[in-house]
Amino acid sequence: MKADIQKKLEEKLRERLIRLPEFVADYIFHLEFQKKEIRTRIEYAKDIELFFDFLLSDGLVKKESLQEVEPSDLKSLKPRDIGNFLGYLTCYKKAYVTTTGKTKIQEFTNSDAGKSRKIASLHEFYSYLLDNELISKDITKNIDVKVDRKASIKNRLTPDDMDKFYTTILEDMNISNDREYIYHQKVKFRDYIMVLLLSYTGVRISELVQLDIGDIGVEEQAMVVVRKGGKNEVVDIPSVIIQDIEEFLRQRNELQVDTKAIFVSLHKKRIDPKTVRAMLDKYRLRAGIKMKITPHVFRRTFGTEHYNRYRDMYLTAQIMGHESAETTRKFYADPNEERTRQSMRDFEFGQTKDKTPSVSISIQKLKELEKLTGMNIGDLLVE
Repeated sequence: MKADIQKKLEEKLRERLIRLPEFVADYIFHLEFQKKEIRTRIEYAKDIELFFDFLLSDGLVKKESLQEVEPSDLKSLKPRDIGNFLGYLTCYKKAYVTTTGKTKIQEFTNSDAGKSRKIASLHEFYSYLLDNELISKDITKNIDVKVDRKASIKNRLTPDDMDKFYTTILEDMNISNDREYIYHQKVKFRDYIMVLLLSYTGVRISELVQLDIGDIGVEEQAMVVVRKGGKNEVVDIPSVIIQDIEEFLRQRNELQVDTKAIFVSLHKKRIDPKTVRAMLDKYRLRAGIKMKITPHVFRRTFGTEHYNRYRDMYLTAQIMGHESAETTRKFYADPNEERTRQSMRDFEFGQTKDKTPSVSISIQKLKELEKLTGMNIGDLLVE
């Protein structure tokens, strides 16, 4: 992870821990020793803070602030209190102070998947408290939220959607006023390049914003991305977009800024993922695309298209940076409409239409898999 992003996340975690009791901070530090990523630790701290907010607001813990909560306060809770917390998560409101000092109320909702993730956080938290003899019973042990685990592949962009998106950015479409137009001229090429990389390489938003100038090699047509877990990996850049990337890098090198980040905000700092998400939603509205578009929609679109084109799950898994091809199968290996139709048109019982591959072709394929998986041919033939 790049140093400036690491510093920003550490500050975010520190600000959250200040609001929580010491024994929770000890737990979060314990997670660091367990090699949990900092973003994961932030999410755990957020979930526990939300749980404690509920306990105080519902009168289950008689304390004035979150910082005053002690492990002994949790001993009087019952399993039904956890059930009530899950009900609370369905729809709740929280007050927050804006940068201008105004207090606003925001409403939040959680699906079963969201509730399941939060109860999983409580499972781990209570397990830690029990192991360290801070409580005598884990009331969360038998409580889970059932989630339909059937994978569904949704919100993928069509080629027409992609073309609309690019055109909207490059041709200044549906801009309301002169002020918007002036702002758009300052950011449009940067925004266009970010969208190109998201859609043509399938990188995650965290990988995109961490890119530094030295991470892209135009001659090599490749870039180094920081994958989940901090591992550096080389990702090839398709030839069709390399010229645009080269021109953007030329312009970026002319900017007088301190950061090495490729994508910079107008405040001359590394661009934030929130800014990228807001940018995508802005162009979605201007392009007249109804579906919600997040950075992951581009990743999902790329992964599915790559699989449908090359029909090699292991290859797509490697390109996507998946540790397991099972992830690729669940979320990206979805046959497109044309392949589905063709499979039915060609279907017949008995002898298949295509001839069985020759031994030489099969061995060649195994050698390709050998390179991708790191396994030898003998291992691949075991199954």
